[in-house]
Amino acid sequence: FGGLDAPPSRAPFELLEKNIRATLPGITWKEKTEWMGHRPAVADSTPIIGEAPAVKGAFLAFGHDHVGLTGGPKTGRLISQLISQRQPNIDMNPYSPARFTGS
Repeated sequence: FGGLDAPPSRAPFELLEKNIRATLPGITWKEKTEWMGHRPAVADSTPIIGEAPAVKGAFLAFGHDHVGLTGGPKTGRLISQLISQRQPNIDMNPYSPARFTGS
């Protein structure tokens, strides 16, 4: 995980403003307020989907960053297949929780 000590980044604000200006040329703001908070994220930005390495029968399905509503339905299908011991239709190794344990 990124951790709570990670420094803030202006890049998201700059990208958002650039895209707004490209979409709405000439737009101005009477005032702007910027806010940054910590949002937990997986270190490699890839969701964690699979059985917990240290707890047999406990399954994990999280880490979709800002696309949880988009990735959630597929993750739901994958995790249900894993729990019911059916073979998912994709390679699950990239999503394995064990990738952080060195296993």
